[in-house]
Amino acid sequence: MTQTKRDLYIKKIFSTVAPHLDFLTSLFSLGLCRLWRRKAVSLARLRPGDRVLDSCTGTGDFILALMKELGPGGRITGIDFCPEMIRIAEQKVRKAPANPHPRKVSFTVADAKALPFNDGTFDLVTVGFGMRNIPDTGAALNEIQRVLKPGGRFVCLELTRPEKQWFLPLYKSYVFRIMPFIGRMVVKKATPYVYLPRSIEAFYPPDRFVQVIRECGFTDVNAHPMTLGVATVFTAVKA
Repeated sequence: MTQTKRDLYIKKIFSTVAPHLDFLTSLFSLGLCRLWRRKAVSLARLRPGDRVLDSCTGTGDFILALMKELGPGGRITGIDFCPEMIRIAEQKVRKAPANPHPRKVSFTVADAKALPFNDGTFDLVTVGFGMRNIPDTGAALNEIQRVLKPGGRFVCLELTRPEKQWFLPLYKSYVFRIMPFIGRMVVKKATPYVYLPRSIEAFYPPDRFVQVIRECGFTDVNAHPMTLGVATVFTAVKA
């Protein structure tokens, strides 16, 4: 499959699952996704006046978490290549009671590998559960580095394959059997939740992804595993 065809394939999957994504994400993570996002936001070290980009924003849950910590003068932009996701995110932000600055959050339909922003625009770029869905990871990381200011921070929350051997059989049974079965019942299609565990398996192990981030020119790169390594927060700084 060519990269273009893979992009279209992934886009179709997320267009299909968009109306059900929030419910299934919370269900499959047993509600832990909220704790993981809070940890990622705490590691982002938000400052008053920060200009933030949330790439692969999906239905906007990372933005909702960022909004609670957004200081005076801060602004957040969310981008996603799936218009169906963006529409849901916009609705959620408008209705969010925790948003004291509703006009300081905006959304754009865009490709994470070709960001429509000038060099050095943002103080912080976040990605929540989206990096493993980008076939050309290096291109996305290079774009993130390009739009960050010198000294800007990068925070990526991603699902990762646990490394504890005793935990792997239980984990694999859950993600390869139980999740696709439930996903098929809710979405009425098997493809999205057959794709999900495969995308986790195909993504870089945390230590290798740390190296990839470094190879794209970032410094102070760290991995922060959570819940036996089921999720990991990666943090880095643009030199």
